[in-house]
Order: sequence, then structure tokens, then C-alpha cells
Amino acid sequence: MTKFYFELTISNIKKNKSIYFPFFLTNLLSVVIFFIMASIQSQEIIENLPGSYVFIQFLEAGVIMTGIFSGVFLLYTNKFLIKQRKKELGLYNIFGLEKKHIAKLLCYEIILISSVGIGIGILLGACLGKIFFLILLKLLRLNSNLTFHFSIQAMIQTIFCFVIIGIIIVIYNIFSVAKSKPVELLYAANKGDNYRSFTKIKAILGGGSLVIAYTLMLTIQSPIEIIGRIIPISILILFGTILFFSSCSVVILKRLKQNEKYYYNPKNFVSVSSLIYRLKQNARGLSNICILSTVVMVITTTTLSLYVGQKEMLAFSFPMETKISIDASKNDINTLNQFIYQIVDQYDITINKETSFNTLRLSGVYKDGKCSIYQPGIDNPSDTCGIYLMTLEDYNRMEGKKILLENSEILAFSSSHDLGKEYIKFGTLKYNVKDELDSLSIQNKSILSSETHCYFICSTQDEIDKILAELNPSENKFRWDYNVMFDSSGEKEKLFISTLQNQLNDKYADINFENVLLQGETDSYTYGGFLFVGLLLSLLFIIFLTLIIYYKQITEGYNDRYNFEVMQKIGLDQKEAKDIIYKEISTMFFLPLFGSVLHLIVSIYAIAMLLATFGLSNIIVLLICASIIVILFVIIYIVTYFSTAKIYYKIVMK
Repeated sequence: MTKFYFELTISNIKKNKSIYFPFFLTNLLSVVIFFIMASIQSQEIIENLPGSYVFIQFLEAGVIMTGIFSGVFLLYTNKFLIKQRKKELGLYNIFGLEKKHIAKLLCYEIILISSVGIGIGILLGACLGKIFFLILLKLLRLNSNLTFHFSIQAMIQTIFCFVIIGIIIVIYNIFSVAKSKPVELLYAANKGDNYRSFTKIKAILGGGSLVIAYTLMLTIQSPIEIIGRIIPISILILFGTILFFSSCSVVILKRLKQNEKYYYNPKNFVSVSSLIYRLKQNARGLSNICILSTVVMVITTTTLSLYVGQKEMLAFSFPMETKISIDASKNDINTLNQFIYQIVDQYDITINKETSFNTLRLSGVYKDGKCSIYQPGIDNPSDTCGIYLMTLEDYNRMEGKKILLENSEILAFSSSHDLGKEYIKFGTLKYNVKDELDSLSIQNKSILSSETHCYFICSTQDEIDKILAELNPSENKFRWDYNVMFDSSGEKEKLFISTLQNQLNDKYADINFENVLLQGETDSYTYGGFLFVGLLLSLLFIIFLTLIIYYKQITEGYNDRYNFEVMQKIGLDQKEAKDIIYKEISTMFFLPLFGSVLHLIVSIYAIAMLLATFGLSNIIVLLICASIIVILFVIIYIVTYFSTAKIYYKIVMK
């Protein structure tokens, strides 16, 4: 009996290879990408990278997302497959096979396809993993001689994930057959769609959801706000896109049908009628295509911008290449400069630019011209900022100026939005703002900056002491810092920086050492990893997108083949048929592309705010990356259009 089922399974797969192939290919490529991600995650070199924690967490999230989306889209393509085979399964039922026998047959088919897909996918993943690992090393700027090791753990994870997906698909198929009657199975593939189901309500809900999502994106006041809005925005766009396409399709097709001059043209009559007949199926397919297209463009735009914008982020974060801060209350600040220059001389380094200054750093809140100490649970986190107080003497020496201040006057500078106040209050103390500075040599300024640093320059140290006494912060809410910043150059600069960091950490307590070379190395690991995972996920979604379009076309092709046979018998020639086919496909095919590009354009501002939380405030980088991604995606989409149109044409004209 087992042999009978096995032979019938092989026979069915061979006869239905045109509809089984996309499912098998989806399964195979999903396994490949899942295995590659899981394998790279377990490579020892990745675990030992400095600052690799964020990248590893992102990889883990990528593995989970790959597994979830693979399951979703395998179920999606399986639904197309089952719909096409329901007539065949209905015949089996009529000719004597019970539903339990049909269910067993479906189990054999899925088990065979999944097993082969998992096996070949792991082998292919092991081979392609080496290539992708080399790409990752290139993005991370690491030695390309490092070896990619086959991961048993990744193999076990892959098998477990896709076996679970296979079991879910088998259960779905069994349930699908069990609840169907033989007659329903016979005519399920040819069943038309009813388009008179809550069209206006869907249009209102869909349009309203998109308007709310767009409003949430365009009314973000600070980069921090985007983090809390990502999930509701994503849900609203998903919900709105599905409902909008369901209603929009109806509206467009009804308008075309009401336009007698357009509708009663032979080419348009057939194409519009066919689309109306499959309205729900078209709406689902178009909304899925739009959502996937949006996801691909948003992911690639974001990760590419972060990778390309590394220099801009470093330039913004480091006005000078090295910044050293020590706790002035715990260290002898007079020896720091001398100690630095000893190591400078040791490595023959040239100091090109240098400054030093004292600050009182407060964990504060700034709101409406008032500065106070941050109190968790009381103050709004969006109002928090770093408050830095420094003397006029340090400022004039640092900037090379000769400004004079009264005791009741201060200079103000904000690293993000201008304060725009004539006076600033610290508790009950009130200081007139003599001038709000446009620039500061030790801190860059950007309205998109995710962190706000407020610098206030006081006339004397006594005024700073008064402010400290007035605010009366707890010990962990303030610190006296002595800061040294400089640019350096030399053949041994990297070794010099490493030695300086190690020796300063050994000599001084509570020291903070930041350097552009060290940070750049860490950033290349983080953002190179982000781009790598983003590209893999985008590749996965493009595969899903292409297969959805492909499956949509072949399913509709088989459904329409009989109709075109009838029309050819009554006088439709091949040229007219070809024109009708391309007209039918093009009528709705480019609507998802327009929708996804619109989603991306509206979300540019929100993406800019999200990137600002990582320190990228140069929107030009984002716009260039987004433009490149849109152009490439449009090319891929158009190629897919012509390819699937040819497949559809071959099926219906066979």
C-alpha cells in the first residue's frame, strides 16, 4: 500500500510540475537563506568581533523572521497549489478514494517535497554560505582568508524549523480537503468572486488606516518618537493596504465597466471581465505584492543608508578624532596632558588640533526655558538632555574669542533644535541668554540629532557652583569632567591610539575614551552586519514576490485557458489574444508598484528619524540610497512583468 501511495505521489508531482515547481523552489530557497543566516550566526569569528552583540542580535532576529515569513509564504503558495488541484482531488473522491486516502496522499507529497527541499537546501546553503560569508567579510572589512565552517547547530535549527512548517501545511491540506464536498472540489478552481461585499466600508477603513499611518509618520517631532510608533504604523499600513486594494480594485474595474467606450472595445471587454471574475483573488495578490515590495524597499534603503553613511555618522559624532574625559573629583587633572604627550612622543605622532576644558555634566531635563534634574517616572523621557556648564574662560580659549559676560548672562548652545529663549532658568536662578551660538568646536549640531546636548557658558566658576547648589542633584546625576580633545596623525596612529587607551584606563579612574578609528571599526561590524542581513531578507522577499507573481499568473492562466479556447473557436486570432492578455495583466499589475513607491516616499521622513537614532542626520545620503533602490526595484519589477506575461500567454495559448 505504501508503494502505491509513493508511486502515485511521484506521478502526481510529475504531472503537476508547473504548479509544484514554485512551491518546491520557495521551500528550497527559504531553507538556503535560513541555513546561511543560522550558520553565519554560529561562526566563531562573528562571536569574537568587538561590539558584535548588536549584529548577533540582528542576525538572530533575521533567522527568526526568515523562519516565520518562510512559513507564511509556503502556506500562501500551498493555497494556490491546493486550489489548482481540487478538481483532481475531487475526481479521486468520485472514483472511490476516501478523504482519508486523499489526505494520506497529500501527506506523502508534502513530506517528499519538503524532505528533498530541506536536504538540497542545506547542501546548497553550505556551498553558497562560503560565498555569502566572503561578502560579509568584505562588508565588515575583515580578512577574506577566514574560513567558513559547516554548522551542525544551524543544520538542526533548519531541519526543525521546516519540519514544523511542513507539519502545519499537512494539517492545513487535510482540513481543506476534509471540509470540502466532491462537487466543490471539482469546481473550486473555476469559482468566481463576488465583489459586492462591503466595498464602501473597506474603502473607508483602508483609506482611513493609511491616512492615520501617514499622519503618524509625518508628525514625528523627535527621533525617539519613531521607536514607539514603528509597530502601530506597520500594522496600519498592512491593514490599510489590504482593505484599500480590495475596494480600490472594485472601484477601478466598475469605473472601467461603466465607461462604455472603453469597456466595449473587444480587448478591454475580455480583460476587464476576467479581472472582475477573479476580483478577490486579484485583490489579495495585488495587496501582497504591494506589501512585499514596500518591505523590500524599506529594508534595503534603511540598511544601505546606515552602511553608506558611516563616515557622516563618525564626522558628526567626532568634531575631533579623540575625546578623553576624566572625573576631575577623582583624578589629578594636571598630569593628563603631560601623560598624553609622553605617549605622543613615544610613537612619533603629530597633534594637529587640540583643546581642553572643564565641564559640569548634569543628567537633566530641558523644557520651555527651564533646566532641572531628571526624575524617572515624573519627567517625560523625550525632554531629557545632557546639560553641560562651562566657564567663559574655557570657552574663549577654546574658540579663540574675547567675549564678555555679566554674572546674570550666559551663552547657550543646543546640539539639535535651537532653544530660542531670551532667558534660561535653573530652579529659581534666572540667566539672560546674551547669545545662542550657531556652532561649537567640541559639539556638532543637527536638527535630526536623536540626543540633545545643551551647553551653557557662565561668566565664572562661582556661577556654575551656584547653579549646582540650586539644582542640588544626587551624586549619580552630576559629574565634574576634565576633557581633552585632539586630532592626530602619524604612521603608527592606530597603535598609538590603542596604547593610549590601555594606559589611560590603567592610570586614571572613571575615564571615558572615544576615538574615531576605534568607533569606525565597531561601526563597520555593526552596519556591515545590518546591510548583510538586510540584503538577505530582501533577497528572500524578492524571491517570495517573484513566486507570488509567477503563481498568480500560472493559476490565472490555467483558469483562463478554456475561455481563450472558446474565443479562438469563434474567431479570436493569436494577435488579438496576445493584446488582450497583455492588456489584462497591465491593467492592475503596476498598481502595487505605485502603492509601494508611495509608501516609501511618505515613510522617508520616518526613516530619516529612525536613522537619526543611530547618529545619521545627513538626509542626502538617505535620499540617494532610496532613489537607487527604487530604480533597481522598478527594473526588477518590470522584468518580472514581461517574464510572467509570457508564461501566462504560453499557458492560455497552448
